Amino acid sequence: MKKVIILLLIMALSVSIVFATVSCKKEVAVETTAAETTAAETTAAETAAAETTAAAVEYKIAVFFPSPHPYFESVRKGFLKFTEDYGIDVFVQLGTDWTQDTENIFLEGLVADGYNAIFSAGMDASGANSIYEEIIAQGVPVINYATSVIAPTPVAFNLATDVKKAAMASTEAVIKAMGEKGGLLNILEYVEDPNTILRKQGVEEVVAKYPDVKIVQTIGDMSAIEECTEKISNAMAALGDEINGMVTTGYNPTVAASQILAEMKNDKIAYVGIDDDPIVLQAIKDGYINGSFGQNPYYQGYVSPYLLKLMLDGKVLKQTGNFIDTFGVLITKDNVDTFADALWQAAFDDVATAEATYFN
Repeated sequence: MKKVIILLLIMALSVSIVFATVSCKKEVAVETTAAETTAAETTAAETAAAETTAAAVEYKIAVFFPSPHPYFESVRKGFLKFTEDYGIDVFVQLGTDWTQDTENIFLEGLVADGYNAIFSAGMDASGANSIYEEIIAQGVPVINYATSVIAPTPVAFNLATDVKKAAMASTEAVIKAMGEKGGLLNILEYVEDPNTILRKQGVEEVVAKYPDVKIVQTIGDMSAIEECTEKISNAMAALGDEINGMVTTGYNPTVAASQILAEMKNDKIAYVGIDDDPIVLQAIKDGYINGSFGQNPYYQGYVSPYLLKLMLDGKVLKQTGNFIDTFGVLITKDNVDTFADALWQAAFDDVATAEATYFN
C-alpha cells in the first residue's frame, strides 16, 4: 500500500513539473513574440518615415520673367548652370508686361499648377509683398530677385544689385572722366521699374556733390533699342556741346548709347553704361566709351534656386527678408576680358557658404 501511495505521489509530482515547464515555455514564447512584433513595428515605422521624408522633397521650382529682356537671358544662364550642377530643372514663366497686376496673375497660376518654390522679379516695390505674403501662406517659399522690395518683406531672400549704389558708382566714374565739370545727360529706362527710381536718386545725389557738374536733361521711359536710339539721338542733337558726359542705368539704353558713340568714333563725351552686352563690351575695347557697370544676373539665376532647394530640403532660416547684394564690377578696358570670371566666382563662393550663413 505504501508503495502505491509513493508511486502516485511521484506521478503527481512529475505531472506538475511538466505543466510548469510547458507554462514557462508558453510565457517565454509570448514575450518573444511580443518583442519581435514591437521590433517589426519599429522597423516598419522607420521605413515609412524615411519614405515619407524622401517623397516630401519634390523640387518644382519656377522663375518669373516679367517680359522678354536681355537681362533675363543672363539670369537664365545662371539657373541652367544650377540645373547642370544639381540636376533640378527650373520652369520659366514669361510675363507680358512690366506691371504688378499682371505678375500677380501669373504667380497665382504657378501655385495653382503645383510649383512649390518661386523666384520672381517684383514689379512694385511695395505691392509685390502682398502677393508674396499670399503665396508664402500656402507653404510656398519665395525669393525676390533682380529688383528690390520694401522692407519688411515676407520673402526669404531679396537677391539684387544695390542699384542705387551701382548708379552712384557709374556716375562717379563719368564725372571723373569729365574732369569734374560740365553737363551730364541722365538716361533712364522703364519709369515703372522700381529700380529706376533708385537709380535716378543715385545719379542726382552724386551730381549734387560736384558744384561744377549739372544734369542738363533727364530722359526716360524707353524700352526697345530702336526707341532708345531715337530718344538718345534726339537729346544729343538738341543739346549739342552742352553734353560733356552721359550715364545710362538700363540695359537697352546702354546698348543704344554705345552704338551711337561707336558710330561717332567718340573721343569727347565721357560715358558709362550698365551690363555686359557684346556691343557695349566692344565699344569699351575700342575706347569709344569709358565703361559699364556689370551687374550679376548669373549670380541671381544660380543662387536663387539653390536657396529654394535648401528650404525645400527642410533647412530652417535664421531670419526672413535677407537682402543679398549680388555683387558687381565696373567694366573698363583693363578688365573687359576677365570680369565675367569674377561674377561667376562670386556666385560659387556664396553657394559654398549659404547654408552656414543663412540657416540654423
